[in-house]
Amino acid sequence: MPSLSGGTSVSLTIESDPPGAEAKTSLGPTCRTPCILPVPADREFTVSYALEGYAPQIVTVAPHTPERTRLEPEVGGAVALPELSPNPVFVQLDPAPPQPVSKKGKGRPKQAAK
Repeated sequence: MPSLSGGTSVSLTIESDPPGAEAKTSLGPTCRTPCILPVPADREFTVSYALEGYAPQIVTVAPHTPERTRLEPEVGGAVALPELSPNPVFVQLDPAPPQPVSKKGKGRPKQAAK
């Protein structure tokens, strides 16, 4: 599948547990998990995950050449199609650590003036 930049793009599957996280690639596209995005197959990039109540995570995705070739009749034979690793991209989101409670406003209540 051709990309807008003229190179080859592939479908990247993005998943998380729990689902519903915002996944944003360093290339720009964003989606909510689970989702599939077309991305260039010729460069390294990251996928950042964010979901309220969970710690953010970042996964690096890189192109790699498969060890086996695939038969592609439309291009005249066996070719090594570009792939990304990992694909699918999956993260287990961890609950965010509790935020420290601010002590501002704590202490003895002020006496009301009479």
